[in-house]
Amino acid sequence: MDKFLVKISKSKDIVPNTKDINQIQNAVSSDVVTSKSDQTTNTLLESDNFIQDPGEKSTNALILFSSGFGPYQPNNIIFPQHSGRKFRPEWYSSFPWIEYSPSCNSAFCFYCRAFPSNTSDPTFVSVGFKQWSKASYKSFPQHEKSFGYKEASAKLAGYKSSKKSGSIISKVNTHHQQIVADNRAYLKCILDSIFYCARQGIAVRGHREDEDSSNKGNFLELLTLRANDNDIIQRYFIEKEKTFRYVSGDYTNTFLEYLANIVIKNIIDNVITAGIFSIIVDETQDLSRHEQVAIIIRYATKDLSPAEVFLGFYETETTDGETLSMLIKSTFVSHGLKIENIRGQCYDGAASMRGSYKGVQARIREENHLAMYIHCNAHILNLCLIDLAKQVSYVRNVFGTLNTLHNFIGASSKRHAIFEKMYSVLNVSTCDGPKTLKSLSDTRWSCRLDALKAVLLNFQTVVSTLEDISENDAVYGSDANALLKSINTFEFLFCIYFLKNIMLLTNVLSKYLQSSSIIYSNVQSMAKVTIQELCNMRCKESFNNTWNEVDILRKQYNVSSPILPRKQKIPAKLGGGLKEVENTIINKHYKINIYMGERFEENNLYVLNCMQDILLNDMPNNNSFKEINKMYGFDEDNLKAETTILNRMYKTVHDQNNVQSKINFIASENYKAGFPTLTRLIQLFITVPTNSTSCERSFSCLRRLKTYLRTTMGQSRLNSLGILQIERERSSLIDKDEVIDKFSAAAECRGRRLLLQ
Repeated sequence: MDKFLVKISKSKDIVPNTKDINQIQNAVSSDVVTSKSDQTTNTLLESDNFIQDPGEKSTNALILFSSGFGPYQPNNIIFPQHSGRKFRPEWYSSFPWIEYSPSCNSAFCFYCRAFPSNTSDPTFVSVGFKQWSKASYKSFPQHEKSFGYKEASAKLAGYKSSKKSGSIISKVNTHHQQIVADNRAYLKCILDSIFYCARQGIAVRGHREDEDSSNKGNFLELLTLRANDNDIIQRYFIEKEKTFRYVSGDYTNTFLEYLANIVIKNIIDNVITAGIFSIIVDETQDLSRHEQVAIIIRYATKDLSPAEVFLGFYETETTDGETLSMLIKSTFVSHGLKIENIRGQCYDGAASMRGSYKGVQARIREENHLAMYIHCNAHILNLCLIDLAKQVSYVRNVFGTLNTLHNFIGASSKRHAIFEKMYSVLNVSTCDGPKTLKSLSDTRWSCRLDALKAVLLNFQTVVSTLEDISENDAVYGSDANALLKSINTFEFLFCIYFLKNIMLLTNVLSKYLQSSSIIYSNVQSMAKVTIQELCNMRCKESFNNTWNEVDILRKQYNVSSPILPRKQKIPAKLGGGLKEVENTIINKHYKINIYMGERFEENNLYVLNCMQDILLNDMPNNNSFKEINKMYGFDEDNLKAETTILNRMYKTVHDQNNVQSKINFIASENYKAGFPTLTRLIQLFITVPTNSTSCERSFSCLRRLKTYLRTTMGQSRLNSLGILQIERERSSLIDKDEVIDKFSAAAECRGRRLLLQ
C-alpha cells in the first residue's frame, strides 16, 4: 500500500487527501469493517435486512468490500427499458467497477461508493445513472477519467495492499515498538554491567577511557567482553549504531543513584510498615580523611525476627554530638521517618555519642524519651579485655612482646625467610593452626587469640629464628637476643598459654555479639555464662591443671624453670631493708585476678529486664507489667491475660523455656492475631539493638570501595555503591524496567536520548 500511495501521489492529476486516508484507516480498524470480526460480519450478512442492492440506502459498499464482496452485478434478471434503452450485462467486463441496482434500474460505481469524497460524482454514488444511450461511449469513460474515481481507485488499491502487508500506521507502530525494545534491551545491558561492578565492589571507571587506552576500566571492558556474544551491545556500544551510548561518568552515577534509591525505598517501606525502629550509628575516617557516618536501622519483620538494614554513608565535617544528631534527624526527615517512632539507639562508648547531656543519645531522648540508649556489647567486651591488659602487668608485657616480635620478623623479608626456613627444617606440625605470626589489633581482640596461638604453636620455630638472627646478623642481632631472653622464659610461656584459654572463652562471646539477629535476653544469658566460666578458672583445680600443662610445654621447649622475682629494696629514707614477698610459693605468685562483670552491668536496663520477665517466666512479677504500662502505655490487664494463656499453650508443646523459643512459637503458629498486645511487646523487645557490629561491617565495605586508587570518588557514588553491595539480597530484586522508566521520565535528562517509551 505504501508504494502504491507514493506512486499515486506523484502523479499530476491525483493528490491523495491525508484526512481521507486517516478516515479509511479508522474505518478499517473498527470491529465492523475488519475481517477479524468474522462473527459480527456473518451475522450481518445472514440478517433479512442485509441487501447488496446499491440502490438501497442501508447498503455500505466499504463493509461489503471488507467482507470479501465486490460490485453487485446480477445477470439472471430482466433489465427494464428506459427511454427505449436498457442496461447491458456486457458492461460488467468492460467496466469492472459498475454495479447494477434492480430496485431503481440504475448503475453505480462500487469504488466511489466504497471510498466517497468531495470530488465524487453523486450520480454514481447515491443518485444512480440511467442514461443508457450515453453510457458506453461517453458517460462511463468520462467517469473513469474523473478525479473522484481515480482517488477512490487509489484508496481501494491501497486498502487491498494493507490487507496483505499491513497499513502504514501499523508498520510505523511496529517499527517504533522494535526500536523501543532494542533501546531498553541495551539499557538493561548497561545496568547489568554497572550492577555487577557495584555488587562485586570493584572500580567502575578507568584512569583513561579513550579509544587508544589499553584498559578503559572494569565497566567499559566488561561491555566490550559482553559484546562478543550480545548483539545489542555489539550494535550500540561497539559499532556505535547510536551517537550516544550512556557510558559516561555522569550517566553511570545517575544509574547507580536510581538503583540505590529503589533499594532504599524498599527498606523505608518495610520500616514504616513495622511502625517502630531503632538506630545504630558509628563513624570512621576513610582514605580521603573524610569522616563517614554509617546509619543502620533495626526493626522487627512480620515474622517477628530482627532485621538490620543499611541506610547509607553520610559525610560530616565534625563529630560532636550536635552535628551528628542533626545529621541523623535530617536523614530521617528526607526518608519520611519520624523521630517519635525510635525505640532504641545503640552507639559505641565515645563521649560525643553516649554523653549524658550533650551526646547524641541525650539529644535524641530530648525529643523522644522512649529511645533508650544501649552501649554496644561488643565494645563493652573489648573494654573488659583492655582493662585486663592494663591492670595486670604480666598481660601488658606479653602483648607488648608479641607486637614487637611480629614487627621484628615481619618487617624484613630476610628475617621472615629465616622463619620459614626454620619452620620447614623443624617440620613443625600446627595442624589447622596459623603457620605465621599474626599482628595485634586494638579494636578486634579476636585477632589477639590468633596471635597467641601462632606463637604457642610455633614457639620452637620462633626461638630458633631468633637464635639464628642473634648469631649471624651483626645489625639486628642484639634486638633478636633481647627478644629471645623475653620469650624464652616460663613467665612468658605461662602467660600466653593462660591468656589463650581466656581468649578462647571471650572469643565465643565476641563472635556471638557480632550477630545482627541476637536479642537482649540472649546477650545477657551469654555474657553471664562467659563470666561464670572465667570465674571458674580462678579456682585451685583449674589453676593447677594450667600449671601442669605449661610445665610440660616448658620441658618440651627446654625453657628455664619458674623462679620468684627478686626482692625489692625499701628506700633508705623509709627505713631500708628488703620488701616482704607476698607469695613464697612459685605457683601462687602466678595467680592473677580477672575482673569482667562490672562492665556488662551498664546495659542491665530495668525496663528490658521487665520485658524479659514477662516473656520468659510463667509467673511474671506484677511490677514488670506496671513498668511496661507506665513507660509504653500497654493495657496491663490485656497483657496479663494474653501472657497467661500463651504460657499454658506453650507448655503443652514445648519443654524448653526461653524467650527466643516463645517468639518462634507465636510467629510459626501464627498466633499474632490472637495475642495483639503481647505481639507488640515482642516487637518492641526485638527492635531494641544489642550491638553496633552492622556499622563495623559497613566500614569493612567502605575500605573495599574507597581504596587508595579511588580516593577521589564522590559521596553520592560512594553511598550508592555501599547500598548496592551491603544490601545484596534487596538489590538482587531490583526491576530494571523501573529504573529505565525513571530515567526516561527524569527532568534532568533533556536533549537527545534513546526512545524508551
